[in-house]
Amino acid sequence: MNKQEVLCRFNLRQLEDTSLKISHIPLKSSAVLIPLIERNNIVHVILTKRSPHLRHHPGQISFPGGKFDSSDKSLRMTALRETQEELGIKTTDIDVFGELPHHDTITGFSIKPYIGFVDKNIKMIANENEVSEIIEIPLSDFINNTSHFSMKIARPKIDVNVYFKPANGYAIWGATAAIIEQFRLALRD
Repeated sequence: MNKQEVLCRFNLRQLEDTSLKISHIPLKSSAVLIPLIERNNIVHVILTKRSPHLRHHPGQISFPGGKFDSSDKSLRMTALRETQEELGIKTTDIDVFGELPHHDTITGFSIKPYIGFVDKNIKMIANENEVSEIIEIPLSDFINNTSHFSMKIARPKIDVNVYFKPANGYAIWGATAAIIEQFRLALRD
């Protein structure tokens, strides 16, 4: 799938809200960027492996993003600021073309995903305090992978549908996998 096909498919879709609705705990506003980059006419998703020393979700695969900061003018700015902090990608090198509905987590976050193409000529530099590895996976691996699955897990006050999207040897699960699933649904034929 190339850049034009992604833009065309995304712009023709009515988005389905597959997010978890949590009302029994206060949620912290946060945002992520689903960064896409086209290499050799193939669109790749950029993900990060969180540093192993982080207090929350160490070593997990995630999108660049984080909590809303009072200095951010919007959640979109949160996603762009966090992407620059984590990967060294300037906001001027990202073309945000869409967003997905909020995704609420059982860990107390309401995540707003934004989608954007990154300039293919940029040099990404991982902030070692937050990111141990920058990962690029072809978008088609998420659209066509038959090994992806989800399962219901009972939690107090709510049942949670947890997504698992293993790809290229990486265990991608939880909120990141759920957001990928929502994006996949927006792009399906």
